[in-house]
Amino acid sequence: MRSKVWILATVVSALAILLSACAKPTPAPTQPPAPQPTQPPAPQPTQPPAAEKVTIQVMVVDYIPDKTDKWLEEEVVPAFQKEHPNINVEFVYVNWGTLDETVQGYFAAGEGADILNLGSEYVAEYGDRLAPLGQYFKDWPDWAQFLPGTLDTVMWEGEPRGLPWLTAPRAYMCRTDILKDVGWDHVPTTFAEMVKLAGDATIVEGGALKRQGFTPLDDWQEYISLIWTLGGSIYKDDGSPNFDSPEAKAALQFMYDRRRAVLPNEQTAGLPETTGALLASDLVACQWGNLWGAPATSDPIWEKIELFPGFTHPDFPKSKPVVQVFNDWLAIPAYSKHIPEAVEFLKFLGSAENLNTYNSHFGSFPPRKDAWFGYVEKDTVMKKMGELMSQYGVGFADIRETAQFRDVLMAEMPLYFTDAQDLDTTLKNIQEKYTQILRDAGRLP
Repeated sequence: MRSKVWILATVVSALAILLSACAKPTPAPTQPPAPQPTQPPAPQPTQPPAAEKVTIQVMVVDYIPDKTDKWLEEEVVPAFQKEHPNINVEFVYVNWGTLDETVQGYFAAGEGADILNLGSEYVAEYGDRLAPLGQYFKDWPDWAQFLPGTLDTVMWEGEPRGLPWLTAPRAYMCRTDILKDVGWDHVPTTFAEMVKLAGDATIVEGGALKRQGFTPLDDWQEYISLIWTLGGSIYKDDGSPNFDSPEAKAALQFMYDRRRAVLPNEQTAGLPETTGALLASDLVACQWGNLWGAPATSDPIWEKIELFPGFTHPDFPKSKPVVQVFNDWLAIPAYSKHIPEAVEFLKFLGSAENLNTYNSHFGSFPPRKDAWFGYVEKDTVMKKMGELMSQYGVGFADIRETAQFRDVLMAEMPLYFTDAQDLDTTLKNIQEKYTQILRDAGRLP
């Protein structure tokens, strides 16, 4: 019995194995298909965020009412806003009588116009309170077009503080027909020659001048130019005045000698009354100045006038002719909250086209040479003055505490010129008084 049970179990096991082998296998589960890569949706064009609208103010002192102000407002600003629609520009017009008060008020308040129209010598007064702009101009290709004599005016501690925009150089000019009549075949080239010519060309009759060999005889700004001509400076390295220098002494002595060549004494009466430019009147042989005080450049008298840069002195090896360059300019105060926008407007105003148009109204020079087209290139006198400025120009700049300094010179120089005071005393007074002015202003210890 037991063996039968075992046989039956064996048969059942074999049958189960056979059935398992013949059964259809169950398919293995499959992985879902890998997703195919797809391109991200194309970005939809979007407008950049609108630039914040700002308003900058420009304070202007050099303008011609109903002419250059209208040009600025009606032509320059709309053209600028085509490129910078987010910048609005407003103008504040002042005159020279209120300029200092207005600017000082801005700085005292720490707010005001974003661009200031300043005079040539003002960088010494306000340089520390003006924004350094080197980072904005370093890659601006137009910077290289501005003449060095114009850029002197806008530099402070190695950084530009603005841009020049109206230029009036001063040079010497002589009537060659008068020189010929008194035996001169050339304009003076040395200090000594200028003194001699001034005397040779002067006519005194009956104790009065009938013709003056040179004018002006006592200009304090020419005195500064003559110091530079001799290779000197008006400040020492420590910032103190330099009127105890050989150059300061020789320049003032020259002005005295030239005056005495024209005026034998202070009782000599001056020239008769006249209208118009002296150099066109046959009353003056030579003068120093800009073209605003000279005959109109269209006057045929210019066929008899020679422009020249000045003289040299054999006793001063560094002496060289100097054309003194006066530049009114546009500065950006450090308090401005919109310096980048103000710089953009400066660059726009400082284009060759805009500077040419602006200066054409004044009969002055654009401070960048590539702007000397149109009225400048058509005018032989302006072209000559421009050439002299390019070669010999020195900016009338960095004159510290200008108004008080001017007052000292205008008080002391005439005392010497009229023999009320000697040369050494005059220079000593200038040195001491100007030193005290600089101390009182905190510029010297």
